[in-house]
Amino acid sequence: MRKVSTSFIGLTTALALAVVACGDDPTGDDPDVDSGSELTSTEVAAVLAAFNAAFESAVSGASAAPAQVPEEVDETFDNVSVPCESGNLVVSGSITGIADVETLVSDLTTTVSWDPNACVVGQGTNTFTVDGAPGVELVLHVTSTAQLAALTISGTETGGFSYTSSDGRSGTCGLDVTFSVATADTGVVRTVTGTICGLAADPFQTLGT
Repeated sequence: MRKVSTSFIGLTTALALAVVACGDDPTGDDPDVDSGSELTSTEVAAVLAAFNAAFESAVSGASAAPAQVPEEVDETFDNVSVPCESGNLVVSGSITGIADVETLVSDLTTTVSWDPNACVVGQGTNTFTVDGAPGVELVLHVTSTAQLAALTISGTETGGFSYTSSDGRSGTCGLDVTFSVATADTGVVRTVTGTICGLAADPFQTLGT
């Protein structure tokens, strides 16, 4: 039962993180935060990667409903503490909808919240201690047709966090992102608007894009 249910969680995550992510890798030293000293785009990407890894860890332990074809997916993960290098990320959320393990037809909605608690993230020679201010929330909707001939992903990612770095910087980072991606035989149409830590959101690979 768990194998079938969590396979759809893994499918949703993999599609959101890999198949449709087509922005450039963020590089450089763009200044950018909502307050305090600057974070580079590479440092912001490292924090987002830690959030994504915590999500994958949280859903891997989600309770499973009896398998059906098509399957009614109703997974929850409440206050799952995922360790960082030090401190932790508390992840809560749900994945609900319908998906068919044989045809890959799906209609799924995912909600996720992250509450960082002195979560230490390393990037290069620096480390960053991240706390909730007020935390980050994702709402993600995924639909697909048979054998993934067509796939749509849309949603929002909002909230923020505060940080201090080992080289003495500190500040807050806000997220206000809206995204949509549609794939078909004719190609991929991707739209990302908003900002992350004061930087344009489009180059970043967030959970939804």
